[in-house]
Amino acid sequence: MNKKPLYQSFRASFSKDIYMPMCGVVAAPAVVWEVRSAEDLAALTCPTPPQNVILHVAADLTVAGKPLYDVLADCSRSVPILVIDAPETIPTLAEFTDRNHVADAILCATCENRALLAEAYEKMPILRAMLDCRGISPVIEELPALAVSHGATSVILDPAVATAEAIHSLQQRFIHSIVADEDGFDTAAARGVNGIITRDLAGAYAFLQSFPEGSTLRRRNLIAHKGFQNNGAYTENTITSVVAAATHHFDGAEIDVKMTSDDIPVVMHNTNTKGLFDCEVAVTEESTYEFLSSLRRIDFPEESIDRFDDLMHEMKQYPNTPVLIEIKPSAKYHKVELLTAMTDEILRDGKSQTNCIGIMGGALDPGLRYVHSRLPYVPFGWCEGGKSVPEAPEDRAASEDLLYRIARLTAGAALGYNPEDVNINRLFNEYAKFRMLHVFVWSRSWTLSPSKWEINGPANDKTYLSGFDAWTTDHGEKFLGYPIALSPILPEKTDAPIEPWCRLIFRDSAKNGTCRAKCGVHPLSGDLTVHENGTFTARGKVRLMYSYKMELHFGDSYTIYSEPFEIEA
Repeated sequence: MNKKPLYQSFRASFSKDIYMPMCGVVAAPAVVWEVRSAEDLAALTCPTPPQNVILHVAADLTVAGKPLYDVLADCSRSVPILVIDAPETIPTLAEFTDRNHVADAILCATCENRALLAEAYEKMPILRAMLDCRGISPVIEELPALAVSHGATSVILDPAVATAEAIHSLQQRFIHSIVADEDGFDTAAARGVNGIITRDLAGAYAFLQSFPEGSTLRRRNLIAHKGFQNNGAYTENTITSVVAAATHHFDGAEIDVKMTSDDIPVVMHNTNTKGLFDCEVAVTEESTYEFLSSLRRIDFPEESIDRFDDLMHEMKQYPNTPVLIEIKPSAKYHKVELLTAMTDEILRDGKSQTNCIGIMGGALDPGLRYVHSRLPYVPFGWCEGGKSVPEAPEDRAASEDLLYRIARLTAGAALGYNPEDVNINRLFNEYAKFRMLHVFVWSRSWTLSPSKWEINGPANDKTYLSGFDAWTTDHGEKFLGYPIALSPILPEKTDAPIEPWCRLIFRDSAKNGTCRAKCGVHPLSGDLTVHENGTFTARGKVRLMYSYKMELHFGDSYTIYSEPFEIEA
């Protein structure tokens, strides 16, 4: 007998009361369960279910012997990850997801079966995709291109591969990372992963609930909007400002690319030259490159307009600073196909930095999917701004509405938001992470109007505490001085009260080790007592993390942590 569809609509499939116990960790990793046997299915209906669940789908559409229909019916509090192991599964699964209006799920295949993932993603483009790289030792630098060329925006890694540096490198390229917990949930969490596969759901939730409000276990990517303008020291969208972002150790630099009338890609945001160049107002895309390059920037007479290829050639010497390329032709003069083809040519010429990300707004025709399909080796982000941006969601239902609309538009891409129009909040970010949506936000553009920052900037900057994956800002100088990690200084003696000290780790590696700080103590296991003066006493073997509370420039604070370590007294 045919059962009625699982959901009344694709939108209805997003109506999940995902289990989220009170947790002070901003952008906490998702708690993931993997179903390997029929007994494992009981976790879906337990009082503390996983937030994501990995389901190995057989060709007959069963999971551990149980019909997929029934398993998904039990996923009312979890987002499923559907693993495909055989080609014959794809057509039946595609028909199943369409007939049952399943939109809120993630496709997955192993690295050995990655061709299956590309095929499945092509037939089910509404779903997001994940590549399971367990069992191999991938070259981290090559992994983003490998993943996105098969439709994936997230990967599963072995713990041995998932170092803090590797995780950050992937997140710089908008790739989410899921890790198994063989080394312990605390170790993986402290390295900043997006999700952890665990066999101890209760222990995972208890670990996350042990942190105070305002804690963070993941490094935030700091991206220089239009390059690093450094409070007016440099001008926007130039080779100078993008190189400055690299030399000041940003995690990325965003630029805008338009076409001239004679089809030269140039680095330019505005539709015309007003306010940027000392000349009569001219429309950028109606002007030749020769004319534009003869202009001089207001207050920066040594700067003109830079070619896109020249910038990418210069940035080849800074491979650890990805360039976020916003393909930004105006709606009237879009030339999207030509600009995409020329971008491909520049990135493949052997002279350019290839560690880059593409960005595109959702309104331009032929749109994001066309561009992404022509640049399959480049991770892509979709950005939304202007009057179309909705209000920040106030509850779960509002988040689901927004996520459904975004997921339909951005399958295969990350998500960008412009909080000049709205501050997307922590609630939205929490629900987005279970869908493997990499959320990056823009701050307001205060460089040309610094007085406005004094009025509204601090309130806008509070979005920094919402746990987004990346923060794209015009005033990165306000954030560069914050440490990003801690390195514990281990005591020489453990038979007396121990003073917790650490070295602060900064984006600028030249500063690392030069700054020592007293830390807090976060006990994990063993007999450990923290005294009122901040020292602690260990009896036997104890496991702990050090913490450091940072005061932010807008008045709030948050706390970062070291990786777990052991002391034996």
